[in-house]
Amino acid sequence: MSIGRRERIMIACVTFETTAVTTPIEYYDPTRIHLIHYVKDPANPKCRVYAEFYNEVCRIVKETSPKTSIIEHNEKVYEFTAMLRTVLKIIEEERMRSEDCDICVNISSGPSEYSAAAAIASMMNRDIVAFTVKTKEYTVNKYEDIKALYYINDKPVGLTKMIYSPKTIPKYSIEMPNEHLVRALRVLNDRNMNKLPVDARSVIYALKGRDLWFRDPMEKQSEAVHYQRDYVNKWLAEGWVEKNELSKKYKVSERGITILNTFYTETRRQSTGPIEK
Repeated sequence: MSIGRRERIMIACVTFETTAVTTPIEYYDPTRIHLIHYVKDPANPKCRVYAEFYNEVCRIVKETSPKTSIIEHNEKVYEFTAMLRTVLKIIEEERMRSEDCDICVNISSGPSEYSAAAAIASMMNRDIVAFTVKTKEYTVNKYEDIKALYYINDKPVGLTKMIYSPKTIPKYSIEMPNEHLVRALRVLNDRNMNKLPVDARSVIYALKGRDLWFRDPMEKQSEAVHYQRDYVNKWLAEGWVEKNELSKKYKVSERGITILNTFYTETRRQSTGPIEK
């Protein structure tokens, strides 16, 4: 690990998987990995299986990535609130330790409560990379073995034989991006993609055609100033656009593309704005 390299932090959960946790480590090469698992009573034989999976993950990490530090978190992985609190705390502590670090979260390495909490925690924090892993090959492929694991009395049951009563997940507010800023951003992106002018005058003209311009035409300040204040500066603050230093033109960033692909994707009106002159 070279001196001066940005620290990389990974967060993952361990229950009954090893490969889904350890293989991404080879890809991201983290400085530290926070492993969340839960063993209620280490002395209880019924809890032995949870400890065995966790210990195996640690063994693999130490063997394949010896420079990666392991930080253990023994928390209730099947409680949504506990998982959200734990993941947010890890992120906060890592950023207090060093702002110059990259944090990635494996949201598919644990139960659904962890996955949901990890995804939400990632959404609440900018510059967090949340990733999933998909199974390429299963450990069980013979029909007889599958039946032994998932069937009882020749009836499909799955891994779960009994459940507790359903428990509602508490609601947490995740602020949605401003609608008119996203729709205006889509105008800028469409113009860039179609190689149309993206100077202030041209974009303002297009925004007016989409009913996305809210300034009084009688105001004394120039429209270009309002465009900079009302749109460009806010896009920049959100990290949605970046400026080409050569052309001095703005284009939508990777983060901005994600926003466009996620929010307000429906067509609000049939018109595409004024026809280009």
